[in-house]
Amino acid sequence: MKVLVVVEPGFAGVFRQVEGLVHYLIRKGISVSLAYSDRRPSPGLLLLVKEVLKHGGEVLNLKTINRPSLSDLPAFWKLSKFIDRTKPDVIHAHSSKAGALVRILNQFRPRIPVFYTPNAYYGMGRHGLLAAFFNLLERWLAPHGITINISPDEAMFAREVLGARQSSPIIPNPVLVEHFTPATPEQKRASRRALGFPDEGIMIGTSGRLVFQKDPTSALKALEPLLQEQADLFFAVLGEGELKQVLDEEARQAGVFPKILRLNYLEEALPFYHALDGFLLTSRYEAGIPFVLLEAASCGLPMVTTLSPGLSDLPHLGLSHCWTAGVGDVPALRNEIESMIAEIRCHRGCVRTNHRSLIETQFSHEACYAPVLEQYRKALAG
Repeated sequence: MKVLVVVEPGFAGVFRQVEGLVHYLIRKGISVSLAYSDRRPSPGLLLLVKEVLKHGGEVLNLKTINRPSLSDLPAFWKLSKFIDRTKPDVIHAHSSKAGALVRILNQFRPRIPVFYTPNAYYGMGRHGLLAAFFNLLERWLAPHGITINISPDEAMFAREVLGARQSSPIIPNPVLVEHFTPATPEQKRASRRALGFPDEGIMIGTSGRLVFQKDPTSALKALEPLLQEQADLFFAVLGEGELKQVLDEEARQAGVFPKILRLNYLEEALPFYHALDGFLLTSRYEAGIPFVLLEAASCGLPMVTTLSPGLSDLPHLGLSHCWTAGVGDVPALRNEIESMIAEIRCHRGCVRTNHRSLIETQFSHEACYAPVLEQYRKALAG
């Protein structure tokens, strides 16, 4: 079997899913080629390109961006020629831009089984003309491929808002459980020193792009009074984005800027999780349970999260130390964070959760990528 994977962003959750899938397919003896864009890159993207080439696959740089643009026109042409040359049996597009390129192109050429993983529809958490445009585009393209949703919420949005008629398989995000393991006290100290964090104190952390979808403003506002009152409390933020300056100014005005520990990017995120005592996620919407939450849970961390669209299944997982609040509900978030901190203090930073055992059984690479490969085989058999 020859699989062509197409993706636009070279970082964050979409790329993490693609990166894991490509490695999994290669391990299973599948021939993989990769079409990507270096307009939003990461060091991991360059390594993935080298990995594909090392195993005999071909690569194509589409040089396109996440919004509709004139760069899409040469991208269509290059992708069409690339498909003609590589002759894949299956094409799997990840993200809305890659999904649009592939599904539009596949209507004007000999049909190849096409899979599409949206990784959160744009309209799931936004309104207005732009959201309406993307919803209309998704509605038009929905019949032209097999969509793989990563949560029941995403699949329900596809049915009820986008009018998707076919039943979509639901396959969640995976986590590399062999890598994301709980920290020993020695590993926690070593990670804090390596990252330049204080040796002592309680460290609450969040990871993700500093953008509207992730709503880091609510996270900071919920923590501000606690950071002011508790001298040994710190907030670690891993990520960058358009709201960085807004957040920094908010922290300065509240007098807590020195207690915000910022990291723009880490190719290897494990030391960040090992440095933490608890994890915080305040997203407005997600496609499903995001990688950062799975990684934090695999490391055994207690957590507070919003129950945003895409996360409605979270309470049913049975996580022992997961507090939840409504989207943008700052007072409720603060109360839940206080409960988590109280638990951390009670156990002196070593809260024993059942999170890792649940993640191991339901969200390992084998549990999540094997069904994707089975979908490819079913499409070819059909």
